[in-house]
Amino acid sequence: MTRAVRNAKAPIFFFQAANDFDLSPSKTLSAEMTKASKPYKLKIYPAYGDSPGDGHSFGYFGSEIWADEVFAFLNQHCPN
Repeated sequence: MTRAVRNAKAPIFFFQAANDFDLSPSKTLSAEMTKASKPYKLKIYPAYGDSPGDGHSFGYFGSEIWADEVFAFLNQHCPN
């Protein structure tokens, strides 16, 4: 995954809920983006639901929370 991030051609928005099983993927990959001087955003949202499983499903079920911010990021970095 770190190689993929270093070779990324598009900006990446990394996001997870605070109660996901493991936040290190987003933190590690965003650090690689910094090293590669590539545009990205990292956001850890508040806990979603009551368990790590709920937090892990945030990307799928939590779109009402993250959609506006993610689409604003995409519109900023990927116009047209």
